[in-house]
Amino acid sequence: MLLQYTSSDLLNSSITDLGSGVHLFAVHTESFYTTERVYHPLTGTQDTSVRRRRTVMTDVHQRRVAEIFWAGRVPHSIRIHGETLDDVTALFNGCDSVTIISHRSSELRVPTRIGAVWVATRRSLELRGNASGELQSAFYPNSVQVGHQFHPASMPGMGSHFLEIHELHSAQMVEMIVSCLIMEILRRNVFNVSPHDFDQHLGPCRHSDPTSRSLVARLAGPSRVWSTTV
Repeated sequence: MLLQYTSSDLLNSSITDLGSGVHLFAVHTESFYTTERVYHPLTGTQDTSVRRRRTVMTDVHQRRVAEIFWAGRVPHSIRIHGETLDDVTALFNGCDSVTIISHRSSELRVPTRIGAVWVATRRSLELRGNASGELQSAFYPNSVQVGHQFHPASMPGMGSHFLEIHELHSAQMVEMIVSCLIMEILRRNVFNVSPHDFDQHLGPCRHSDPTSRSLVARLAGPSRVWSTTV
């Protein structure tokens, strides 16, 4: 199956099955205000109006199948179908085996709950089976399709985003698309890939710590190339 995002903005786009022409999913991001207990240096902890953002994913029947609540670029809470995950680490199998391999081409490996691992480099993002290593899915950002191959577009915005799915149970598709979105944000941040299209929606995160070794902090922290093992 080959999916195409109709917009260069992954947070606000329809997702179309190119084989059938059906718009399988729609992704929309909106902002809202909530009252939270926030510490202020001069006045201490008090109720404060805080702007947050929510990304909603609906299916072809307009049913809400996933939601991401953001704190800056960090997924604060994730809902997939009827399940609520407290943070991004639950989606990525606890992040117990996140690794970054340094050699000529740095590689980021992040486990999932669906028996596969995301493998990201500066130029690619793939989902591979844990045991077999076989390709299950591949994301091609800003690319053009020539036959059965994908090539990076010559300029930002000149191509389209494609998501190719080889081996994946249909019940896992929503979770895979949600994790792919978060992984693409992480990939761009870790490998300092520009332009960062997501920043205009997600904004800064006051809880981010650029010196932290956690996956969540890397999502929120400043862009940089990492070369250590988590």
